[in-house]
Amino acid sequence: MGKTEEPPRLPEGYRLDLASDPHAPALRRPDGVVVARFGAWGMTHEAVEREAWGDLLHRKRGTASRPEARSRA
Repeated sequence: MGKTEEPPRLPEGYRLDLASDPHAPALRRPDGVVVARFGAWGMTHEAVEREAWGDLLHRKRGTASRPEARSRA
């Protein structure tokens, strides 16, 4: 029996956009801003979750303003 893969646990409204660029999926905030892009080797559930929760934490602290998308290769 194969293991069922669960999607990453992201903060409310954050989403993984696989359609806009299939070679570099983007993590997006609820307002559509790209938080990070991932390469094939850097896109693990842990990496996606870390970027999303880290962005949310910085935004709540008021330390992040529209960051440029970071690339995770």
